[in-house]
Amino acid sequence: MERLPGLLGDILPSEQSDESPVLKSFDLAGAAEYMAHCSNVIVMCGAGISTSAGIPDFRSPGTGLYSQLAKYDLPFPEAIFQMDYFCQNPKPFFLLAKELYPQKFTPTPAHYFIRLLNEKGKLLRTFTQNIDSLERIAGIPPDKIVEAHGTFFTAHCLNCRKEYSLEQVKEIIFKDEIPYCDACKGIIKPGRFPSRTLLFSSIIV
Repeated sequence: MERLPGLLGDILPSEQSDESPVLKSFDLAGAAEYMAHCSNVIVMCGAGISTSAGIPDFRSPGTGLYSQLAKYDLPFPEAIFQMDYFCQNPKPFFLLAKELYPQKFTPTPAHYFIRLLNEKGKLLRTFTQNIDSLERIAGIPPDKIVEAHGTFFTAHCLNCRKEYSLEQVKEIIFKDEIPYCDACKGIIKPGRFPSRTLLFSSIIV
């Protein structure tokens, strides 16, 4: 909460302004009172809303995902999420996917707050960089979610693009096996459609 004044500074009048302040107080109560009068709220989510669920972010020293990838003997940490490396050696990605699979984690209060915004008729859309699918698990309607880096809830064959469900792919991954398409034997990739990177990409797929 100590960061709230800085984060909201752009919507507050300067000391010299004669305008009435948007927020009556720089705390959670002030923000809640303001949002009570808002509609069409857009929420933008990053890794921070899932860390309290036990899902690591990327770059925190010692605990971030990149610091935990040494056991996979990668040429560099980001390789595990790049398509070229995945096609050559998909095993490390699916071992990591098993550790991060959505149904192993529970949504956080932040996820349920977004759901509450929707139940109150205020949520226009939530944009998320996360691939943990905790927004869906929390009960936010899929049509209100834009999963910029993909999702574990669906998967597609890289060759024929046949779609597979979360449960179909999970069963294979939890056997420490690589999922192959039953139609063409291509590798199945979590996410919506094939792209240069798998998930966590800097490109919206």
